[in-house]
Amino acid sequence: MRESRCLNMHPAIGSPVERVVRALLTLDFARPFTGQVESYLRGFDSRGFTHAVLVGQAAAASLVLAALEMLGGLPSITLYGMGKDAQPIGELDLADYRHQVVRPRRADLPRGDAFPGFTVLDGSGRGLTPVQLTELAAELGCSEDAIRVLDVSMGQVDFAKPQEGVVERVMATGLTWDDFTSGRVLHLPAGAGLVAVVMATTIYGLAESWPRCLRLAAGPDKVFHLAEVLDCQSMRAFGASLVGELDAAAPRVTVTGNDIPEAFRAALAALAAEYGVEVR
Repeated sequence: MRESRCLNMHPAIGSPVERVVRALLTLDFARPFTGQVESYLRGFDSRGFTHAVLVGQAAAASLVLAALEMLGGLPSITLYGMGKDAQPIGELDLADYRHQVVRPRRADLPRGDAFPGFTVLDGSGRGLTPVQLTELAAELGCSEDAIRVLDVSMGQVDFAKPQEGVVERVMATGLTWDDFTSGRVLHLPAGAGLVAVVMATTIYGLAESWPRCLRLAAGPDKVFHLAEVLDCQSMRAFGASLVGELDAAAPRVTVTGNDIPEAFRAALAALAAEYGVEVR
């Protein structure tokens, strides 16, 4: 059984396990997120996290999560309340949620032709403004009529149980198996990172690929525009590439010989973990 290790991205929430890397993600909202998240994950040994306290920004949390899956598996995430005085209120094992709760529901998806255009699953419940719809159509290279927006807002989500009812909410849209596997289902996340990643993981479990994520940002006119469409599946591929780079670059020591005292092995393992050295 691998040792528990936590990536803590939150400035005020504590980590649920002893081994922790606290690395805050500072974002420039005027620049694309993907490169910033990639640089962030290259800034430390981002392999093997079993737990995560994710950043609150929804699109960034979705990007980080897709990469972490390949760097060490879908983690358990710390659930916490809103506001500057937020406190931990529980945990959710996303790997278990995806495999045990969501994935079995794929068998219940109706069969039928996929919608010929793009479907936006709107976790915020606010929809897209006419300006945002025009911007998204230009980004996707289609007409505005080829985009439909479906409300999957959870309303007032209980942050202690953000997963409850999410699968049912997504299934209630009537999307077919072919819709989910078409690659044309996009996610407009709710503002909170926790709700966003649970929704993204739900769509992932049904579609077998991470949905593209829409990021909105206020422009100079103080109006929210489409800032970018983030490819979370490509971020997953980045995670796979990065783990290969880190594995190849990791310093290693080899222990050979018979009758090595267990106390020595334990002390060496602790020292190796502290300095990021692999023991063989």
